[in-house]
Amino acid sequence: MERHGYFMKVIGLTGGIGSGKSRVADLLQREFLVYVIYTDDIARDQMKQGGCSYEKVVKQFGTEILDEGGEIDRNKLAKIIFQKEDLVKLLNSLTHPNVHLEVLHQIKEAKSKGKLYSAIIVETALLFEAGYQDFCDEIWYVHAPIGDRMKRLKESRGYSEEKIESIIKKQKSEEFFLKNSTVIIENGNDVLQDELRLQCERYLTT
Repeated sequence: MERHGYFMKVIGLTGGIGSGKSRVADLLQREFLVYVIYTDDIARDQMKQGGCSYEKVVKQFGTEILDEGGEIDRNKLAKIIFQKEDLVKLLNSLTHPNVHLEVLHQIKEAKSKGKLYSAIIVETALLFEAGYQDFCDEIWYVHAPIGDRMKRLKESRGYSEEKIESIIKKQKSEEFFLKNSTVIIENGNDVLQDELRLQCERYLTT
């Protein structure tokens, strides 16, 4: 719902693993009164015990993905699904519909607040796979050189180079993102916080 002609645009914020999507989303939320929807957080909550995706995922992948408390261990699940691309697609088919509905619900709620927010950001690595581009007014691609992404993932998550390369191969290519995005946000290791802020401000206000 748009109040008194006020248009609140919905921006899909995406990028490959290690590109720094969360850094950009956090900056937008902190400095520009943007409402941010973190799809990975939604998916994580929905896969907790009692969540709408929990039973379906456990039924499909078995109790070996559970920790001692009965919760889904995302590391155990990842080891299983990343062995075969078909299993990744299967997991997405089980979880994406519920996440999609929650994203639409949060967009509706944010828009009902009138001018409280300057824009709505949907932060997701799987923007195109989940079909979020269908209701986004703009697509922002967070870009960082592959070397910078690898360095970040090695330092922050302890990933091996082999694991990083395996994950990147399963994601959309840089060429795809560049071709299908409205805005490119440069977020290499040499981009200072002030420079990142200026990029966000420029594109947010145009």
